[in-house]
Amino acid sequence: MPCDPSKLRLYYNEFPQPPPKRVLDAARKSVSRANRYPPSELAELLKELMAKYAGVSAENVHAASGGEYVFYELFSRAVRPGDLVFLLEPTFSSYEPILRALGCTIEKVPLIEKGDMWSLELDSLIDMIRRKKPKLLVVDDPNNPTGSPVLRTRENVGRLLSSFDGYLLLDEAYTEYAGYSSASLVSEVKNLVVFRTMSKAFAMAGMRVSFLLAPSGLIKNVEGFSPRFELSRASMAAAVEALRDPSYALKNAEYVILERERLYGKLLRLNGVKPYKSSTNFIMMKFLRGMPKLPLTLMIPQFAPGFARLSIGTRGDDDCAVRALADALVQDHAYKASPVKGESE
Repeated sequence: MPCDPSKLRLYYNEFPQPPPKRVLDAARKSVSRANRYPPSELAELLKELMAKYAGVSAENVHAASGGEYVFYELFSRAVRPGDLVFLLEPTFSSYEPILRALGCTIEKVPLIEKGDMWSLELDSLIDMIRRKKPKLLVVDDPNNPTGSPVLRTRENVGRLLSSFDGYLLLDEAYTEYAGYSSASLVSEVKNLVVFRTMSKAFAMAGMRVSFLLAPSGLIKNVEGFSPRFELSRASMAAAVEALRDPSYALKNAEYVILERERLYGKLLRLNGVKPYKSSTNFIMMKFLRGMPKLPLTLMIPQFAPGFARLSIGTRGDDDCAVRALADALVQDHAYKASPVKGESE
């Protein structure tokens, strides 16, 4: 079947289908009272449902807008100008500009390529922490853009937390696709913060709803800094309805996991392309002979030359993307020899 790769949208790590009708209906219904600010009862209900979903108490939850905004809220309360902050390399691109704007000093902690994944040398990181004593360590787990799991276990998280007095921010944006979380630890320790979002498995990227999980004292500090009406009435109504029965998000995650493995297998068959195993809703790949010319709507080049990231879409979209990649490789002189291994599925 012919496909048009310029029509694909496989670069923002969105879910390819909208949320259930009941979630959309809740947002539509709320708009009939768009002349009124959101009621405090709705905000409290949202926090309670977020807490239930994450397995914490409501006092450990701050309901917030999209990731970049909530990171600004948190960083503004957790660090000061001149403070040392550790970031992974590579990592989600939004952390560093915010921290530099706040006057922080950044030090990078490299992830190491090991076969078809990327890995953090935990012992080396703990040694760095003990020597340099950062005020904040940010770990996106699973990692964006590599898709690799980083800490994964509560034991590893506990080792980091016990190695310094600063804050550890775990960005768990992709937790539903990874199958692990350390969120429940926030009520047991004083220096752990966990970020979660409804933009991925909940299929609500356009509603801009996320939440912080943290010790109650830090939550109060952040909420004292954040706007009173940070989330719109429609966003809160949709999020409340989604969290009343979050089973659809888990089904979405199941679809992505299965489709991710299928797409990974197809990418493996492209000569000169190395895909990496992923615990997210995207796959990062390395073009071993340089980056071919690709439609901008297909994927986003990543942290170094020759790397790119492809989001999981519908089965048809993913097949179209693979065909477009194969065509691009055929047209690139560096890849002309047998760009695809085997027969098409």
